[in-house]
Amino acid sequence: RLFLRAINDVGAGFEYAMFLNTAERRLLCLFQPGRYLEGHPGLTHGGAIATIVDTTLGTCALAVAGRVVTANLSIDYLAPVPLGTVLLVEAHTEWLEGRKMFLSGCVRGADGDTVFARATGLFIQLE
Repeated sequence: RLFLRAINDVGAGFEYAMFLNTAERRLLCLFQPGRYLEGHPGLTHGGAIATIVDTTLGTCALAVAGRVVTANLSIDYLAPVPLGTVLLVEAHTEWLEGRKMFLSGCVRGADGDTVFARATGLFIQLE
């Protein structure tokens, strides 16, 4: 159970499902932010976007390399996300370098056309 599932009010927080493709080292997360994730009125807080991006990239890294921790997460916010918007959060393993894993991802609208954010992350495999 991931910590972001701690809000028990259905539809009010982090509502998501993840789909992993281990052969391609990719993960797709279907995410809909609820009302408890509001920043500016009607918009999803940037910290909530960062949380779901870190969780998506981290889960992908975990599936590829086992226990990992986030060393660096960089997010470019391109457009505000209205609350309740259905989003596709994508993660892809770019390359491995020793215990380091480099991933990239993006946050898109369900239509696939609107890009709300782009991200890169460095994860370190624990010994």
